[in-house]
Amino acid sequence: MLPRNLAGSSALLLLLALAPLSAACSDDANSDGEGGQDPDVELPPDTEPDPQTQKCPVPTHGPTIHTAGAIESDETWAADASPHIVEGFIAVRAGATLTIEPCSVVQFEDEYAGLTVAYPGSPTTGSLIAEGKENLPIRFEGKDGARWGHILIDAGGTASFAHLTIADGGGYDPRGTSLLINGRSELPTKRDVLVDHVTIEKSLGAGVVLDRIGGFAEGSTDLVIKDSGSVDSPYPVQTDEHGIDTLPRGTYTGNVADKIYVNPTSRLGESATMKNLGVPYYVGTFGDDDFVVGLGPDTALVTLTIEPGTRIEMHPGTAFKAEHTTGEFAASGAIVAEGTAAEPIVFTSGAATPAAGDWQGLNFGGIARTENSFKHVRLEYTGAWCGCVLQTCNDIEQFEGAIIFSQEPARAFFEDTVIADAAANGVVLGYLGNMVDVASGITFEEVGGCRQTLPNPGTCPSPKPACE
Repeated sequence: MLPRNLAGSSALLLLLALAPLSAACSDDANSDGEGGQDPDVELPPDTEPDPQTQKCPVPTHGPTIHTAGAIESDETWAADASPHIVEGFIAVRAGATLTIEPCSVVQFEDEYAGLTVAYPGSPTTGSLIAEGKENLPIRFEGKDGARWGHILIDAGGTASFAHLTIADGGGYDPRGTSLLINGRSELPTKRDVLVDHVTIEKSLGAGVVLDRIGGFAEGSTDLVIKDSGSVDSPYPVQTDEHGIDTLPRGTYTGNVADKIYVNPTSRLGESATMKNLGVPYYVGTFGDDDFVVGLGPDTALVTLTIEPGTRIEMHPGTAFKAEHTTGEFAASGAIVAEGTAAEPIVFTSGAATPAAGDWQGLNFGGIARTENSFKHVRLEYTGAWCGCVLQTCNDIEQFEGAIIFSQEPARAFFEDTVIADAAANGVVLGYLGNMVDVASGITFEEVGGCRQTLPNPGTCPSPKPACE
């Protein structure tokens, strides 16, 4: 990749022409004869610009053309050489760092132009630094408004973005994303991309995609995604379950669909917080895209904490689970969902027209952990088919429910909770064991089956009682 500076040669000729004149004028009446300043002359006050009010100067040495290729040694793109016009994809790799100065403008030629870090090839490393300042921002955009490719930070790469606007991207990736961050498809989550006051606008699809267990670095803040999305990719952010914890606070409104799309690809394998980002989370694409907390028997406890005011919309047919399997073992997952009266946590249907039975509900596999806690939570439109065959002393054949226990919990952990518009049961105590009154902390509104089923303590009365 060879940059071509179109203004450099003329500037050099001008400097050469002025050099003799500058030298001739240096010895004037105020000189001490040795090139020093006359001590009787008062120096002017410091005239350095205030960094807080300084503005970006007009570039004088651009444009600079960057053709497709690789950067394999450290390189800096100067603001004064803007606009930097990128023709094709440029790969920052082999341990190199590309630094883009504050005030720089980078323009991408078309959908086949972009920047990649630590890609292609593995293993490889690289770094992209584009750190502007509040009054000295950096801008990535399409040349003459063109739709361009994307910024890809692959598994071996790092990036730091501050006071940066990314506009017009998404032309290359099938999801229409402007910023794609990939992990290594293994735990722990790769968190090597820092964003601080970054705006992504006019992305063809999702502004950001977090994939393969990758995410944002700790300390990321003030991410704005607006005016983005399409019918096929309407969300500002697409992420797997491990990227959720890394999402920075910011603004995610003004897009085709103002929701964080979560694509469960495995099971949540490290503790995380689902933040209230001011827009709902939409979970799943297909009916079996369950959100599962915990990796399974004989693994460390994983806790998902959900902040007050968070709204979770479930794709029809899906379930939200603490532990996927069941058996007489301590569950590997726990959920702490503690809302407030003013800011309840809502689990609901993601259907365009919600109805009872859209999604399954909460499912607790294994022996539910005492770390679970649900306060000021609302569960709506549950009761989709779960394929469950469980224990009960009720005369029922349907085991679907808004809340399902397959093993006896040590305690009830629902308080100030509402189950509304449930197609089937409210609480299913579907185990062989003792009664635990989970329903005591729950208000039921329009439940199609039992409010709370009876477990099987070993022997059931004959005939089995009907529902409450």
